[in-house]
Amino acid sequence: MSANFRMDEVFPISDFVRNASEHAARIRRTNRAELLTQHGRPSLAVMPAEEFERLMEAREYLDTVEAIRLGLEAAEAGQSRPAGDVIGEWEKL
Repeated sequence: MSANFRMDEVFPISDFVRNASEHAARIRRTNRAELLTQHGRPSLAVMPAEEFERLMEAREYLDTVEAIRLGLEAAEAGQSRPAGDVIGEWEKL
């Protein structure tokens, strides 16, 4: 099981299907995600929408930071291209 989930936050998918409203109410009340298992293995996480949005924003930020890092590495390695060439390619799309 994932170290970030307490045992009272882990449920079989079948339990979630049978008791979806109870799970949804608990998730909203506690503002904590629940981990759903299938055949005893982690399968899905269900979380408050606000938490999901926060995680997606954080992921987008980290993806941007990684793209910048890769671009800087490429430039340092002499793998950059003139901006005019790149813009010209964009305009053709």
